[in-house]
Amino acid sequence: MSTGTVTTTVPLIAADKALLSLRSSGHDYCSAIGEVIDNSLQANANTVQIKVFTTKKKIGKNKRATEVVDRLAIGDDGEGMDEPVLHNALKLGFSTRYNDRTGMGRFGVGAKLGGISQAKHIDLYSRQAATDPWLHTYIDLDDIEEKKMEVIPPPQQTELPKDCASLVGECGTLVLWSKADRLEENESGGGRRSDTVRTDLVRYVARTFRKFLDKGITIQFDGAPVCSHDPLYLMTSTRFHQGENADPTAEIKISEPFEFPIPSNPSKSSIVHVTLTLLPHNFRRDRGAGGNDFAKERRIPENEGVSILRADREIFNGYLPGVQPSTDGKPIDRFIGKEIRFEPELDECFHVRNVKKGAEPIEGLRDKLRETIFKSIITLRKEVSVYFNEVEKETLREQGVHEEAERIVGETQRSSRKPKAGKDVSPEVREQKLDEAAESIVKDTPEEMRPKKKTQVKQKLSTQPYNVVPMTWPGQEMLAIDHLGPSTIVRLNMQHPFYTDVYAKLLAAEKQDDPDARDLARTTRLGIDLLIAGYVRAEAQFEDTSAFDALRTNWGLELRNLLQHWAKNK
Repeated sequence: MSTGTVTTTVPLIAADKALLSLRSSGHDYCSAIGEVIDNSLQANANTVQIKVFTTKKKIGKNKRATEVVDRLAIGDDGEGMDEPVLHNALKLGFSTRYNDRTGMGRFGVGAKLGGISQAKHIDLYSRQAATDPWLHTYIDLDDIEEKKMEVIPPPQQTELPKDCASLVGECGTLVLWSKADRLEENESGGGRRSDTVRTDLVRYVARTFRKFLDKGITIQFDGAPVCSHDPLYLMTSTRFHQGENADPTAEIKISEPFEFPIPSNPSKSSIVHVTLTLLPHNFRRDRGAGGNDFAKERRIPENEGVSILRADREIFNGYLPGVQPSTDGKPIDRFIGKEIRFEPELDECFHVRNVKKGAEPIEGLRDKLRETIFKSIITLRKEVSVYFNEVEKETLREQGVHEEAERIVGETQRSSRKPKAGKDVSPEVREQKLDEAAESIVKDTPEEMRPKKKTQVKQKLSTQPYNVVPMTWPGQEMLAIDHLGPSTIVRLNMQHPFYTDVYAKLLAAEKQDDPDARDLARTTRLGIDLLIAGYVRAEAQFEDTSAFDALRTNWGLELRNLLQHWAKNK
């Protein structure tokens, strides 16, 4: 064991190896850009401009050249940095806002880690006044690895690159990534197309910084302004709210702030705000609306999870276990906007990491959020389902979906066994049942047209031997049957899982572009209609059908149980 005096200096970190290791910090190119935009906004920028420079080259295992990102620049018109701050700005851990709990920045590593996660060379230009010269410094990971660069160069006066000069204001900051190897190559080892990067970044910025865009902050991408994307569908600054045919906005169902203790100062509290919305009616007229072109343009399929915003900037979007009910087999949740907002002083309560990706509420906070969100989502699911059913009833009647089965029953009636059920039904009861069915059918008809329409419908119901009337009721039955002598009314329960999980999907599939899939869906759906019609005819062979009421209820109950088990395990 040596007892001599240690004279060598041991640095805290091996900078070259540490920086290379930190390239795998958890950032993707979207979150990395987000960190730079954060800095611009905290520097009071009103305009942030992003520009992608591309080149064609063969990447990895690609045999052909791919147009990939060569450089990426982000400029702003913010306050800029003086020489000492600029000199330190690329140092990990340095921040003029370190541990600041009032804005987006806090850790002093975000933009640096984001930059080196995507590129090996980062240039930084900044000035604080139009009369000042532009100052420049940089880091280069290749030079650091080769021991050619051991310190960050002092800022030097310089001119901005000509192809980036328009990205900044009279003062502000320009960040330029080059040697962008992580932007060039995708996860499978091939070239990452530059247009894919553009699309991903625009979509990310539109959603992540929606609150700022909505308030008038401008973020441009290759010269085109980015419009906000609001998963709550309350903002009117989206691209779908411009012009004469603007989209409607959503309905606020829950807007509830509550106070939660600040971990660093339990005597004080900070506000957590929960907002739930229900998307506009025309966004959710049918069960398949979440996957059509209209919905995809508005990014509705992305909307099943919860959006969490820290200092008005989104840091999480996804399923939040323990807070929202299971979304398994529940694409209906995409029609419900779900947002939680909090301030940075509650970072520990959401387990916020330095890359600002992800959020997980701590136990007490999770319970509080669950109280507000869980049952509300279940209630809103029911509201969406009820509207689905109402629209489908109207559509089924307008399109005559059951007409083919009704026609087949009528055409075969003459040569078939004659019904025995319903012969003893009194004229008063028969009139009542016909009136109830007709009223259900014309319920959504404009009031001035309703009496005439009801008379026509009632006439058809009374003369046609077999009638299917889509309805909704909370019972266990899938269908209810009224044997009325010369005519039969079959009420199909659109609230039963067989209808929502099987029959309605066949109806949606009949609208597909693929003619084979469309024909198969129609054949299957008609087969179900005839299966029901066959059962109804068989039941009608009994004079007293009262015993079948319990049978139909039990059948509907058992079918419901089987379908629910299937939905959980498929």
